[in-house]
Amino acid sequence: MDQVEIWKDIEGFRGIYQVSNHGGLKSFKAKSYGRILKNTNAKGGYYSVVLRSHNGKVRFTRIHRLVAEAFIPNPNNLREVNHKDGNKQNNTVENLEWVTPSENIQDAMKRSPQMVSGMNHYNQFVRPKTIVQFSLDSKYIAEYPNAAEAAKSTGVCQRNILQVASKEEYKPGRTRKQAGGFIWKYKEIEKVAI
Repeated sequence: MDQVEIWKDIEGFRGIYQVSNHGGLKSFKAKSYGRILKNTNAKGGYYSVVLRSHNGKVRFTRIHRLVAEAFIPNPNNLREVNHKDGNKQNNTVENLEWVTPSENIQDAMKRSPQMVSGMNHYNQFVRPKTIVQFSLDSKYIAEYPNAAEAAKSTGVCQRNILQVASKEEYKPGRTRKQAGGFIWKYKEIEKVAI
């Protein structure tokens, strides 16, 4: 890490917010000399922020993206920013790089090989299963080719639909009985003797 912390204005929010090469964020809204904002995410995820200008402009973004935009040239207009060490909270400029979406996914899979087996399992067994929607008093409502389509059509969270249908625990010892005010089940596939 560079010893000297360098601060730069955030594009579109000049004079209101600055970001540093160490991943710091400073606000000039309340104090003219600036106040360093705390970055917190107890679950180890990305540090996010909502920037607000004096004229009502709002931008929800992640700190690592602000650091990359301010300090790392992007001549090829790459869309995503990768953490080289895999630590989503290490937002120092040395740990960040512009990448393509494909490169970002490949890096994540290289760090977490279990992702690949999880995706394969999902695509082979979970996603293609037909989902049937029932009212809470067990009356048939509709059928969908998979949980993604059910979620898209009803607005109910796909993960919650799958948890109800599969009767998987979402917390130790707890399973969902319904999601979005509906009961969800996998369609029984009739086995035909050949």
